[in-house]
Amino acid sequence: MSQEAWQNDLYEQLAAGSAQEVNPIAGGLLQTLDDRRFQTLRTALLDDLHLYPDASALEVGCGPGILLEPMHERVGTGGKIAGLDLNPHFIQVAKRRVEMLEYDNATFVTGDCHALPFEDGAFDAIVAEKLLMHVGPISRIISEMKRVLSVGGRLVLTDYDPFTIMTAGPDPALTSRVLASASKVYASPNAARETAAACVQAGLYIEKVHGHLMVFEDPYSKTVSGIANVWYEHAASGRLVDRGTARRWLKAIEMTAKEGRFMIAIPYIITVATKVR
Repeated sequence: MSQEAWQNDLYEQLAAGSAQEVNPIAGGLLQTLDDRRFQTLRTALLDDLHLYPDASALEVGCGPGILLEPMHERVGTGGKIAGLDLNPHFIQVAKRRVEMLEYDNATFVTGDCHALPFEDGAFDAIVAEKLLMHVGPISRIISEMKRVLSVGGRLVLTDYDPFTIMTAGPDPALTSRVLASASKVYASPNAARETAAACVQAGLYIEKVHGHLMVFEDPYSKTVSGIANVWYEHAASGRLVDRGTARRWLKAIEMTAKEGRFMIAIPYIITVATKVR
């Protein structure tokens, strides 16, 4: 199935889902599907994961299974792919994709990352993108990932740091307040900074920790708009600014993005760890 067909199918499936379960995050997710910057980040994660033919791989917090095809390309038909997400509608979309692609070695399940429904040592590689910042405590989740990772297996985790996002555009002071308010919605806003230490605490060996800076500016204003809308909703929920103030900020962002004067730079931290025993 082509990228266009898969994307159109995802649009249809998400549109059919519960507004409460899907809509707050669907818009932001859809903006990332064909954006080269997110593709570059995901390629970097898979490169760090060191997948190989016949390997078994798990994505925790898999959403609708965006990594399904690139993971399948690396492990081949003899490998095993699994995905877990708390949102049952995303899992429904992922399962539909498995059927359309006719993969017989991929499984997607609804579940909680605090209690993974897999046997000890079941996977050679585990990856999670923007998961830990949304849940907590991260030490418990990493310990659970270690449990289902085989000895010698790799764990690759990435989150962005909401406190060091760089912007250029309207009213820097207001933008700082909006982003500070937006960070309040995350269960573990410091996850990017704390992941490596939590891995060490869990008894994992740190292979490397490196950064990935994702920069958005015009002419990709569609993506900028999607990200800004997510932050607007988060900021209004965070309650450090009221919804009216957050809305005025969003309108200013939209205007400066159209004029090519707005930029967002989001720092991701990628932690790569190995289970040695």
